[in-house]
Amino acid sequence: MEYLDSRAYCQDVKTAVEHIVGFDAFCGKRILILGASGLIGAFITDCFLYANQNLNSKTELWAVCRNGRHLKERFGSEDGSGLNYMEADVGTMHIEMPFDYIIHAASYGHPKAFREMPAEVLLSNVTGTQRALEAAGRKEGCRMLFVSSGEVQEKVDHLSARACYPIGKKAAETLCISYMEEYGTDVVIARPCHTFGANASASDNRAATQFIASAAEGNDIEMYSAGEQIRSFSYVADCASGLLSVLARGKRGAVYGISADGCCSVRAFAEQCAAAGGCRVRVHAADNAEKLEASPIARQIVSNDELKALGWQPAFSIDEGIARTIKIRKEMNGMREI
Repeated sequence: MEYLDSRAYCQDVKTAVEHIVGFDAFCGKRILILGASGLIGAFITDCFLYANQNLNSKTELWAVCRNGRHLKERFGSEDGSGLNYMEADVGTMHIEMPFDYIIHAASYGHPKAFREMPAEVLLSNVTGTQRALEAAGRKEGCRMLFVSSGEVQEKVDHLSARACYPIGKKAAETLCISYMEEYGTDVVIARPCHTFGANASASDNRAATQFIASAAEGNDIEMYSAGEQIRSFSYVADCASGLLSVLARGKRGAVYGISADGCCSVRAFAEQCAAAGGCRVRVHAADNAEKLEASPIARQIVSNDELKALGWQPAFSIDEGIARTIKIRKEMNGMREI
C-alpha cells in the first residue's frame, strides 16, 4: 500500500514540502537516498515524489535499501515518477553513478537491534557513512547530508553495548568532518530528535512507534517504565522539511538540530497517544530485554535554533503530530481491510 494513497498523509507531505527552505535547489537534480524504506527516508522520498507530480520539479531519485522488495512494497513500481530502485547494503555498496545530492538516512535505529546486534549497529554507521562519502566524492559539487542522532550530544558509557548507536553516530560525524577537511567533501550534519510518524516500519520497536500503533488499533498502550524521561519529539513531516532545508541551505560542515518546538515526558507522549486513540495507558515492570534496550539518558533536548536561523519553522506541535499520525494509521488500516 502506497502511503500517498492516504489523503491525510498526502496533505502532510504537501505541508512538509511547503516548509522546506530552498526547495528549488533540488529541481532537475539527481538525488541518492540511503535508507529510503525507513521512517525518515521514506517520507523524504515521498516529498520528492509529490514535488515531481505536483510542482514539476523533475528530480531524478535513486532509493537505496538492503531489500529491494521493501521498496516496491512501499512505493509501488518504477512508473516514470522519477523514482529508481537500488538494492544495496550501505556498508558494502560501491556506487559509480554521479549524484548532485546524497541523503544518508540509513541506520539500524530501533532498540531491538541495539540489544541483539550492537556490533553491526556501530559498524554500519561508520562503514556506511564512509561509503556514502566516497560516493559524494565522485562528482564535483555533490553535497551530502548525514542524518545523525540527537543522542550523540549526550554523555553515555561507551563500554556498554547500548552505546553502539550514539557512539557509532558520533564516530560517523567525525568521519564526515575528516573527509571535508582532507578531501574537500561538501557535507552537512543533522541531528534529529525522537521522530514519529504513521509510516514507521512494522519492525520498528521504538516506544513512540509502539504507542501509536496500539492507539491506532484502539488497544491499550503498554508501558514498561514510569516514562519520566524528557524528550524532544518531532513529527516526521517536520523532521523531513527540516532535513531538506539543511541540505539546501545549511552551512558546509555545520551541525543542525532537528526538532519541533516543545518537549514532553515519555509518559505524557503515551497519554497523548491514548487520548487520540480512545484507549488507556497501562504501566508494567520492565523485563530484562526491555531494560537492555532502554536509553539511559534522562533528559534529551535537541535545539532547533540553528535550523530556524535558516528560515525554517515547524508546522506541527507534538500533539498535532500525534493526532495526524493516528488518523493516517486508521485510514491506512481501513484501506487494507477493503
